[in-house]
Amino acid sequence: MAMIFSFSKRLLVFGLSLWIGGVAPAAAQGEPERYPLPTGERWLEHVNRGLAPYWLMESAKGKPVGNFPTFRCDDGTLPDVKQPCRELDQGWIRSNFGRDYTRMKSRQVYSYGVLYHLTGNPEALKLAKAGVDYLLSESRDREHGGMISFRQDGKAGLKWQQRTSQDQAYAIVGLAFYYYLTRDPDVEKALIEQQAFVFDKYRDRASNQLLWVIEDGDEQYRAQQELVAQLDQINAYLLLVTPLLPEPYQEKWRDDLAWLTGEMLAQYHSGTDQRFYGAIHHTVVKMPDAPHNDYGHTIKAYWMTYLVGRYLNQPEWEELGKEGMNITLERAAYGIQNDQAKSLLSEGLYNQWKDLQEIPTWRSGKYNWYISSWQWAELDQAAYTLNMFKPGTKNKQLYYTLNQYFDVWVDYQYGGVGMNPKSTKQFHWGNGYHQFEHALVGYLGSQAAYNQQARLYYALPSDFSGKLQPYYFHGERTKTEEGKLLEGFAGLQKVAVDYRDIRP
Repeated sequence: MAMIFSFSKRLLVFGLSLWIGGVAPAAAQGEPERYPLPTGERWLEHVNRGLAPYWLMESAKGKPVGNFPTFRCDDGTLPDVKQPCRELDQGWIRSNFGRDYTRMKSRQVYSYGVLYHLTGNPEALKLAKAGVDYLLSESRDREHGGMISFRQDGKAGLKWQQRTSQDQAYAIVGLAFYYYLTRDPDVEKALIEQQAFVFDKYRDRASNQLLWVIEDGDEQYRAQQELVAQLDQINAYLLLVTPLLPEPYQEKWRDDLAWLTGEMLAQYHSGTDQRFYGAIHHTVVKMPDAPHNDYGHTIKAYWMTYLVGRYLNQPEWEELGKEGMNITLERAAYGIQNDQAKSLLSEGLYNQWKDLQEIPTWRSGKYNWYISSWQWAELDQAAYTLNMFKPGTKNKQLYYTLNQYFDVWVDYQYGGVGMNPKSTKQFHWGNGYHQFEHALVGYLGSQAAYNQQARLYYALPSDFSGKLQPYYFHGERTKTEEGKLLEGFAGLQKVAVDYRDIRP
């Protein structure tokens, strides 16, 4: 399961301010002009200077290149499992040192794909391809179908029926993004096979949803009914890839996407509470403080609901998703007192806000003010999406949360973003996926807000005439520049596309 982490002790007052001071959620003070969104150029600087250094280290590339490691220390070094670095020396991490997870290799492929998409850096695309090649050759279960969850002592771990459907989804999130960039036919075939495997083997007719596991094992149980078993199929590959597929596969995927979204809403969404349940197999797992009932999971589910509704022309889903995002963002927003923020922020950022009594930020749940970087990213992404409905309007809450993200979370010494501020960056649930999606949505959102064109890079055949889009969003293509053939990519050339009027 996905793990939820809190700020380190250094940032504990972010979580305690509401409890100690009784501070109600507060809107940003001042005029919008005083609190502009970061520019697109600032996002590209963030990608190149804040994120890329950690992921372009030799230690990140794996042996052979593409066999990306599951665990690395904050400085990028590979851990000594007998004397691990402090950030990985935690029981729940240490106990997994013997496992090499497929989902983390795939998430790293996604990260390199976004790095290329935003910057055109050919090294990033080569690393993405190396990861794709490794996944296709080493991580598929050719006997039973699907993808292996992890290797341990060189062997595939778990019986195939004991692998979670979430692992099956994230095992191909990198393949999905690479296909979006390249339309590689081998990757297309692998995606089609994997989707067919998941919807054949995990679809349970009795409960009318996707199973968590087919058979009990590894402390996971068939009786579990988990939101992420449904949601992460949409989030990892269905929504991005379906519009790009040829027929008859596109129609099949559309039907499955519609069924899955409809059942996720029917079974996991509470109209009364206006949130998603993280699981539904017992009353206890529906409680607001139970795992996966945080604002991060709920906002992601609402974001996907809106985007799927727009794609499938389901206006009720669109409206539900928009309303749910707005409500969840209101609940997640609160203000920390100025004197508490002083010890947490850099001097430069604090001086910009020192005249404010309260500084807006995010919290992770109704009863939990601690938050992890992935939850922060999901909240920002939804807020950026809503901001696109009002071109030229600057979202003041986003100005604060984005600048706090740059200031608090990013490690400018070694690069990268951790599950804790500047720390715990790469382990069996933490990798580059969320930080790079955050950067991609941030760049597109800022270009939309400032009515600027967005430039994105693809790697396509010279005769390509298919659909191109700016990630999950719409945009008018104004310019396409075809570059030189990319070395090692069998006829693919670097293609730069400019989009204007970016909208959700």
